[in-house]
Amino acid sequence: MVGTVADLRVTEPAEDPLPEGSYRADKDECLPIAQLAFTDTPRPATARAVREFSGPGELNSTVGELWVTAHQGDDARSALDDVRKALTECSGSFKVPGAPMIYRDLEPAQAPDLGDESIGFRFTTSLSGVSTPATYAVVRTDHILTTMMVITDTLPRPLLEAQLAKLPG
Repeated sequence: MVGTVADLRVTEPAEDPLPEGSYRADKDECLPIAQLAFTDTPRPATARAVREFSGPGELNSTVGELWVTAHQGDDARSALDDVRKALTECSGSFKVPGAPMIYRDLEPAQAPDLGDESIGFRFTTSLSGVSTPATYAVVRTDHILTTMMVITDTLPRPLLEAQLAKLPG
């Protein structure tokens, strides 16, 4: 999806935010959250599309990302299970080796009542003394995961709903 939805401009990113090669968290129990922080998923995807969205106004700066991944078998369901487990086991702060940020204050957040099942969480990133919130929603619809991240506390539900309406089935 590219265009304007609910006053948000949706575009393809200039470059894929998923880094080349594998990455990891300094705490194994935090890996599913670290993977989502890099527009990946805890289980391998057979296809992936990423979009950025920006708010209205003069600054028009990026406020979030949306990515859709297709999975084989039960991998989409298992990915959400991995995230649920990480939310109970990943405590304190964690780092992704090679990335300059510290991720802290991980906690569950309100999940949108959409798709077959969904999960929500938030954390704060710290970089050079500047803290930024990040709020996530992951929605499973059959074998497809739709993940949204915003750098605020509120997910733009109309954009998420518009993306889900474009899914096959």
